[in-house]
Amino acid sequence: MTIYFDLADEKLFGNEAGEDEDQALLNEHFVDHDSFNHFFDPNKHLSVASARKGMGKSALISQLKYRLENEDAYGKPVVVKAKGNELLGLGDFTSKDQAYLENYWKRIICKKIIIEIGRTIGFAFSSDAISMVEIAEIDGLKGRNLVGGLISRIKAKIPFLDAEIKSSIPENYESLLASYQSGFSERTVWLLIDDIDAKFQNTVDYQARVGSFFSAIRGLAFEQNNLRIRATVRSDVWSCLRHLEDLDKLDQYLIEIFWKKKQMQDILVKKIISYVNRKDPNSIESRYSPSRDYNKILDLIFTSPIVWGHDSDAKLFEAISAFSNRRPRWMVQLCRMAAAKAHESRKRKINLDHINYVLVDFGKKRRDDLIKEHKHQFCDLEILIDAFRATEKEFRYSDIHSVLEEKFIRGRPTSEIPLVDGSKYVNPEDLGHFVYKLGLISRLHTDGKTFTHFSDDPDLYRSAENRKDNIVWSIHPSYRTFLNIR
Repeated sequence: MTIYFDLADEKLFGNEAGEDEDQALLNEHFVDHDSFNHFFDPNKHLSVASARKGMGKSALISQLKYRLENEDAYGKPVVVKAKGNELLGLGDFTSKDQAYLENYWKRIICKKIIIEIGRTIGFAFSSDAISMVEIAEIDGLKGRNLVGGLISRIKAKIPFLDAEIKSSIPENYESLLASYQSGFSERTVWLLIDDIDAKFQNTVDYQARVGSFFSAIRGLAFEQNNLRIRATVRSDVWSCLRHLEDLDKLDQYLIEIFWKKKQMQDILVKKIISYVNRKDPNSIESRYSPSRDYNKILDLIFTSPIVWGHDSDAKLFEAISAFSNRRPRWMVQLCRMAAAKAHESRKRKINLDHINYVLVDFGKKRRDDLIKEHKHQFCDLEILIDAFRATEKEFRYSDIHSVLEEKFIRGRPTSEIPLVDGSKYVNPEDLGHFVYKLGLISRLHTDGKTFTHFSDDPDLYRSAENRKDNIVWSIHPSYRTFLNIR
């Protein structure tokens, strides 16, 4: 039998946020990336994944946690997963002193591990008197097994607690701790920290707070035995922290997530076939292989061929890929919006008209995302984006600067232009390079449908080739309809 697709079913394309996706579904959708090998490697003490929003950082953390808890290759580790805000809530980070904050972060991280140990054995170490680890004690843990060292310090603290605190601790706490220590003291601790840069603003306070975190985890990862640390950071935030002392030593542990078009297609194909297998595992379509029958799987949902660029026989995925700008979350949002429109039109499949219909709303979402993600890098970002409204679709280097001069700079002296990504504004090239970095503009290839993005060639905008007006730039398709590009 042939399966029927309900285009109104939000489960068809999965959750827009990977960390909120059901773990079983995420396992089915997950596409491995070469750069993930370092992140998953149990022999690597430290790894930090850097990417823009919507690129799958949180999904990567969730997938690693699943593998740690379910795959024999990792043994039986102690897994501690936390959001940045959870750690921030465990202490007071008002100090601006980098050395103090680095040590303070180490204490907070150990506190989080102790709380996880307490949760595992059935009672809460909620009092600071129990769970806080002093700086001197951190130094004493160097070169030792982390779990065993922390438990020995918990045991030492409890006899000196006041009666009120002691009353909340089970009488058999010593045997519980001893049992846990004997069973887990040699196990590896994996600390997984996501969104440490949530709500980041490019101020001295935020730079000190987040920068000291990365210094702290680098220190802990190599000071303590059997500790593995994995964290994520937005690439735009990392660019604001690079000037901080010691963070240049972290570059070797940084992996950057970029998705190729084929990998984006694999993600979408896996989502569709996963839905097929859940909806009707006995259908003909459930026998399709994502690696072999990807075109057949896409054709279950999308109407092809379409005219795209100079290709009159293109797949609809070409348009989806272009509008998604290499971000899985954007791809899922676009597909869900187009599916809702197709359902409203009583169509069985999504066609190019449905995508075109939602592009204004989709473009608004993309503009809002840019502002939320990058406003800390340029305070007049909304005005800068609006400067490209109702312009041409394609530009040369000199054309872009003419637009910026006329619609944004407007004769103002350089001193009145805000800092651009932390640097003093010098000339329009700074703004052109910045909007290229954001993805608002991309290099258009001669086929009229493919692009060079900042992640492909970060230095392209400042190249001699570009300065000679030899490169064609284009407003990225995801913004064109919203910006009323001619």
